[in-house]
Amino acid sequence: MIKQLYSIVFTFLLTAPLVFAQDSQSNNSPPANVGGAWQISWQARNGTQQATMQIQQDGSKLSGTFDDASGSSSLTGNVAGNKVSFNVQVEGRPMTLAFTGTIDGDKMSGTFHPQGGGGGGGGGRGGRGGAQGNYTWSGVRQQSN
Repeated sequence: MIKQLYSIVFTFLLTAPLVFAQDSQSNNSPPANVGGAWQISWQARNGTQQATMQIQQDGSKLSGTFDDASGSSSLTGNVAGNKVSFNVQVEGRPMTLAFTGTIDGDKMSGTFHPQGGGGGGGGGRGGRGGAQGNYTWSGVRQQSN
C-alpha cells in the first residue's frame, strides 16, 4: 500500500510541471500585430462617427495618434493575445476614451466609454452633456500604398 502511494506521488511530481507548463503557455500567446493605420467608426447620438488611428507597437505596448473631426489626440495601450485595450486622451478636454476590443487579422471591434469631462453623451468626441455609457466600435486596418 505504501509502495503504491509513493508511486502515485512520484508520478504526480514528475508530470505536474508538464501539465502546468502547457496551461501557462496557452495563456501566454504572443500579442496580435496591430501596428499601422486603422479606420474606425462608431454610432454616436448625431450619427456615425469616424476616426483614423496610427498605431505603433512595441511588443505588447501601443502608442500612436487618434485623428477625428475634433482634431488629433494621443493614444496609449496594450495588446495581449487577440485582446486590445487603449486610451485616447482627448486634446483640450479633461476626458479620456477607454477602448477595449478583440483583434481578428485586419479587423478589430469592441466597446469604449468616456471617462471624466462631465459627460460624453455624443459617443465621446464632440458630444454635449448626457450620461456616460458604453459605445460599440469597429475598425479596419488600412493597406499601405
